[in-house]
Amino acid sequence: MLNLTRFFHVRLLAAAFSLTLLAACGGSGCPSCNAPAYNPPPVATPTPIPGATPTPVPGATPTPIPTPTPIPTATPAALSCTQGGVNSITLGPALAPFALLAGSTISNVGLTNVGYAAGAVTGSVNDDLIGVSPGTAVTGFYPPGTDTDGTNAIYAAGYNTNAAVPLNAENALTTAYNTAAGVAATATVAGDLSQASSPGYPTGTLPPGVYKSASSLSIAAGNLTLDGAGNNNSVFIFQMASTLTTTLNGGTSGNILLINGASPCNIYWQVGSSATLGGQSFYGNVLAYSSITINASTFTGRALAGGTTLGDGAVSIPIAGGALITNPGGN
Repeated sequence: MLNLTRFFHVRLLAAAFSLTLLAACGGSGCPSCNAPAYNPPPVATPTPIPGATPTPVPGATPTPIPTPTPIPTATPAALSCTQGGVNSITLGPALAPFALLAGSTISNVGLTNVGYAAGAVTGSVNDDLIGVSPGTAVTGFYPPGTDTDGTNAIYAAGYNTNAAVPLNAENALTTAYNTAAGVAATATVAGDLSQASSPGYPTGTLPPGVYKSASSLSIAAGNLTLDGAGNNNSVFIFQMASTLTTTLNGGTSGNILLINGASPCNIYWQVGSSATLGGQSFYGNVLAYSSITINASTFTGRALAGGTTLGDGAVSIPIAGGALITNPGGN
């Protein structure tokens, strides 16, 4: 049986407690209670997973990825040859057909190919000859090196044994070397040609002229640009008492660049001792008293090292990948 007295007593206590709480809150339903406000904990930023591609936020503008600056490269010049400009040097029909000529030996290591530019023909002979005199040794061809005209274009023991052809070429080289050395200089240079300056041109760019050095020359810290000034007959002659050295650093230094009509057949390097060509690309006729080392992967010109009347030098191509050697023509 329900105990009414106890029931009503409990209900009265609950009502009294409610009235007391309402009074403590100001009688307004407790909108201004002094209880601390509820502050939800901050949402943690997720740690990105290495290598994961972030999900794009709708409407957000993506941050552009910077485009890398391209490395300049030594772009091969068009192989065309016109001659007759001021200070042009005549190599003569005995010397002009030779791409490689040495007094002692010619040696090759890699897949070198010796060829000639379109139209580079002297009489009925294509300008891709290889020869030695008074030496007789040519090594590293067939295999692995090749000549566009085959083994008959190589004048040495075991190939074409007509010794008069390279001998006449060496005699003509002596004449051409002395002619190049005797041309009056238009400017003096020294050291690194990539840092040379000429009025009205950027550093490392030279116009046609005859540049003389009392010691050695190099192309090392940057590239050397030869500006033909719009004249396909423009002539560049570099005279040096000692060595010529170009230093490999990809496309950024050690190379020769040709612009505005400059042509490989009109560039002459008269080297008082030996030349070491180590850039990616090299242009011009190298007339060396002594030896020539070709480390350039692209050589457009002639490597002509002296015989008995000069320094009895050698020509070597020691790079494992070989070199593309092209005689640009011209007389």
